[in-house]
Amino acid sequence: MSWRDVLKVAFYEEPNVGYKVHRLHFNENLFLPREYYESIMSVLMEPDLIRYYTEPLNPTFNELIARHINVDAGNVFATAGGDEGIRLLTQFALHGNHKLLMIEPTYSMPRVIAESMGVKVEESVLNLDYQLNVDDIIKRGYDAGVIYICNPNNPTGNAFNRGDIEYLASRLNALIIIDEAYAEFAGLTLIDLIKHYDNVAVVRTFSKAWGLAGLRVGYVVASEPVIEGLKRISLPHNIPYPSMAMVAKALELRHYVDESIERMRSAREYLRGRLESLGLSVLPSVTNFLTFHVGNPDVVYEELYRRGFILRNLSGKVMCEDCLRVTVPPINVANKLLENLQELIK
Repeated sequence: MSWRDVLKVAFYEEPNVGYKVHRLHFNENLFLPREYYESIMSVLMEPDLIRYYTEPLNPTFNELIARHINVDAGNVFATAGGDEGIRLLTQFALHGNHKLLMIEPTYSMPRVIAESMGVKVEESVLNLDYQLNVDDIIKRGYDAGVIYICNPNNPTGNAFNRGDIEYLASRLNALIIIDEAYAEFAGLTLIDLIKHYDNVAVVRTFSKAWGLAGLRVGYVVASEPVIEGLKRISLPHNIPYPSMAMVAKALELRHYVDESIERMRSAREYLRGRLESLGLSVLPSVTNFLTFHVGNPDVVYEELYRRGFILRNLSGKVMCEDCLRVTVPPINVANKLLENLQELIK
């Protein structure tokens, strides 16, 4: 296999839309107030700590996150965003193995990561109720090195049955990566499973509910053997000091995040009701986005894009071929979107 073969790998392509449009495609938290960010930006940083490299593998920062989620520091590993956590876990668990099992439809990044490593990707499709097909996953996952589960799921927005995930952990040897990027919006977590199953690793991020996507900070919560494995393959200085300092400040401001989630939930139900009043079928969601059937997503997506509303076109996703996904915005933006959407549907 030549290095040129990497050029054949499909990459995670995103539209570069700038910041003067309504960004409703990245599921960023649009409900955090400016004073939250002003408080974070005002954090005092030690000038010399910008001169020097950070602590190797960030032990102090890992301890801070561990206290935040109430686990032992030995069960936490900070990463440059949730995506790096997924990449490191995949690299770790597929050492000597060559198969990743994806539960589709779901987040595309793990597929991109695996294919860039020359790893075989196999799929198990959700049931019609968007829950896990447990029997199929067990059949396909017996020889997998990694099984990726996004919970709550992106792009369907629903949470999976806890008992199903725990059953999979008990039956399979694969490392089960549980991506909890949207867990704070749903008020749920499966972090406690790491105490009982050493093949479960939970990936979290500060990019979504915490509204800190530009800082690129996430973390992995897993058994000590998994964390030790990540230490062996991670770059030692993977997170910039300013990012760690500002995340530490944000953890003192959790009330802003909690309040923003409550406002988002109210706006989500408002948007859901208005979309349904337009005759659109909306998938149930516990996240900060809604996925809805729209008939011809390519046409509607392009026209909304032209009018300054950037949604996610899911036409390439199994079970979502006629769907668009929209980040829940404040109600004034939602009303503008709905006005344009109503014109297009007519």
